[in-house]
Amino acid sequence: MAKPLIICRDLAITYNKGKSNEFKALQGVNTDIYEGEYIILFGASGSGKSTLMYAIQGSLPPAEGTLLIRGDDIYSYPPEERVYFQRYVMGIIFQQFNLIPSLSVLDNVALPMIFCDADKTTRERRAQSLLDRFGVGHVSHKIPAMLSGGQQQRVSVSRSMVNDPKILLADEPTGNLDSVSTQQVMDKIDEINTFDKRTIIMVSHNAAHLSYAHRVYYLKDGFIVREVVNPQRKQIKPVKEGETIVTELEQLARLYPYDSVDTLRVKSMTNYLTQEYTFDQIIRLERSLGFLIAGKVDKKAFIRSLILPYEKGGVGMDEKTAKEMADRSLNIIKQADDIRRFRARQGHDTLFFNQHQLAERMRDHLLHSHRLTLSKKQDENLVELIADRVTGVAGEDDFNESLSKGVTTGGLSLTEKEADSLTRYFEKLIAQGVDVSYKS
Repeated sequence: MAKPLIICRDLAITYNKGKSNEFKALQGVNTDIYEGEYIILFGASGSGKSTLMYAIQGSLPPAEGTLLIRGDDIYSYPPEERVYFQRYVMGIIFQQFNLIPSLSVLDNVALPMIFCDADKTTRERRAQSLLDRFGVGHVSHKIPAMLSGGQQQRVSVSRSMVNDPKILLADEPTGNLDSVSTQQVMDKIDEINTFDKRTIIMVSHNAAHLSYAHRVYYLKDGFIVREVVNPQRKQIKPVKEGETIVTELEQLARLYPYDSVDTLRVKSMTNYLTQEYTFDQIIRLERSLGFLIAGKVDKKAFIRSLILPYEKGGVGMDEKTAKEMADRSLNIIKQADDIRRFRARQGHDTLFFNQHQLAERMRDHLLHSHRLTLSKKQDENLVELIADRVTGVAGEDDFNESLSKGVTTGGLSLTEKEADSLTRYFEKLIAQGVDVSYKS
């Protein structure tokens, strides 16, 4: 099995240690980053994402914990060896470009090779080749001030690659660019990951960037609060079959990147329950659902909050609808608890019930909630489909398509409408019962 390229264990970074203004910028960070991965460190300003990147770069020694790169503690290296590491293993792209104003574009890119004892011809050939590749070869004779921001950043990308590093760090590389230039720079960095097979670690607070990454580490107040796998990219980090299960929460996490997992669960449930309510009513319903999901109110209190008139702070729902909504919500929460406990104990001998038993319980609930009557073979097929989806072996689309397939081919022969309705409801159960974090 492949080994991680970068390992952090209980990593902590402290600024001004021992002084009155001591500040813990990172605390208890655990990461495994594999060669060829595209990783985004995401969070608001001050969350610790740049601190983590510069610790990996070799500029911020840990106050506590372990940081290994290619199996070595780079902070144990003598100074000259660490410089060698930073020169040949790491490339870096800065938000502010950091080009030398008095040098030409070509000389800016070639400069790092001077310290590698490369001759002038070799330096200039390599620099020009990279500038051509990244679409700025025609301005190689100009000074940085004569270039647009997007062009300067592509020069910076060229410079970061001039010594052919194994790991490319990018610190808010599009923070000073317009949308067109941002797209150009992001595409070039993606090209480096996809075609050059370089490991990318990018710091960003732009949610639009998340689709580029294999995995996203969300940071807040110096902690990694969750790790989200991008289902649109083939994963490099080895995972056991079914260890990762893509749910609606991943989609919500990209739409609401700063929200907690609990908040995303509330949004998922609200989306299922609401069809014909105003925005203000939905906001109040979300608040009530949050209390219900967290176990802070019981069924009666939840119903009261729904039927209370809007002008008195309630949702303003009729009693019959409120009771139906409470029943559906609590059914989902109950069934999701089974999924949560199953996945939390998956692979352990003390499992409170096995995969097949879980699937049978889910089947009974789905058939009751959708008033379906199945043949013996359809029933058996549904149990298998549920088991594959809950354990992550099958995706949402696989589950949906199988419901419409013939019984002899493992399906249920449901109509498209029936299959869509069953899938939509089942995905709500999974969204409530499966975390968006996949920590090993």
